Amino acid sequence: MSSQGVGLLDRVKHFFDFEARRREKYQEWDRLAENGDEEARYRLLMLYREESEEFYPLAFKWTVAVANVGEDCGVTLQAAEMYEAGHGAPKNEEKALLWYERTLSLHIMQGHNSPLSLDAANYVQGRIQALRIKLGKQNL
Repeated sequence: MSSQGVGLLDRVKHFFDFEARRREKYQEWDRLAENGDEEARYRLLMLYREESEEFYPLAFKWTVAVANVGEDCGVTLQAAEMYEAGHGAPKNEEKALLWYERTLSLHIMQGHNSPLSLDAANYVQGRIQALRIKLGKQNL
């Protein structure tokens, strides 16, 4: 087979290797996010809801990065849930509690402008209460 035929065959194989193409796309988004692209950061943190566990570490990285600099209750809630479940990082209920508390504080400060529904806010309050009891911090 000619060298052109081999090159074409490799390109065709790559075209149908959807897993490899998806990983390349996420690597590109990661590079963009590192350079300050907000859309890429949000796309990457959404991998937690949209992709398999393989991509949890990447989603965690950008969830915490965005949560640390922003005031998005949904992102802080996702950080709390990821810490509590150990998705993308080692399980850490102490950090989960802090993120749940931050989520609730942001929700209260934002009032009617908060993106959290009443059910979500009640869920957050329940997680705070359960973790405080579990961690022996119920008197705080």
